[in-house]
Amino acid sequence: MLASSSPSPFRERTKARTDRLFGRPGRRTVLLALLVAVTGGLTAHSIATQHAPGCSVYRPATGRLLIAHAAGGLPNRTYPNSIEALDLSYAHGLRYFEMDFHELPFGIMRAGHDLTDVLDPREAWLSQVLDWMRRHPDTHLLPDIKTDNVSGLKLIAARAPDLRQRIIPFLYNKGQYDAVRPLGFAPPTYAMFRGAEPGWREFANSHSLFAVAFGHTLIDQIPTIRQKSIVYTYDVMVKAPQASAVITNCMIPGGR
Repeated sequence: MLASSSPSPFRERTKARTDRLFGRPGRRTVLLALLVAVTGGLTAHSIATQHAPGCSVYRPATGRLLIAHAAGGLPNRTYPNSIEALDLSYAHGLRYFEMDFHELPFGIMRAGHDLTDVLDPREAWLSQVLDWMRRHPDTHLLPDIKTDNVSGLKLIAARAPDLRQRIIPFLYNKGQYDAVRPLGFAPPTYAMFRGAEPGWREFANSHSLFAVAFGHTLIDQIPTIRQKSIVYTYDVMVKAPQASAVITNCMIPGGR
């Protein structure tokens, strides 16, 4: 766990200035406007239609833990990373949520799979997601940080000391373990999103982890580890008998 200490006056003043600039929903539009200018002003149509279509049907599934991909697919789009998606997935019975985040200037973090998603007003701010989790105490978050992973996790740890044990960070390489574990989160998931690195199996079998996440090209390696396993991203139940959990857009717990 992080050692407890009083914030320095400098950090308090910096946080106060940041909150004045970007703390309220209306002020956040300032940052969005700056991002639009930097990216050349993508059209509202291109932002609104990317990641379409969504889930035409929600398929009940049993036998494995289901983790909502990007907060869970909506009827009109996948990768929503929004409060609307969290609400719908929760109503469907899901309690574990993978979400994508980008760390932005001024200590701001916004949900979004691609950088262009950050411009979509439907995407959630980190503060909104944390408040949502506080209102739903049976939920868990797996943050997929698209910018610097360790830096982003430090920001989340600072903003949500009360939620750390319900947040399951990803590790994208073995070297991140020693930097992430002292932050006080739940045991991490070792993610093979970018393929296998040398010595991955030995690492997975010798460290405290929530799970190891495998893409479809590595599913055959699941029997070689002594950890729980997550497979991604599937909208019909994958034929991987040893898999403990599935990251999904459109599957929901059976019987609901």
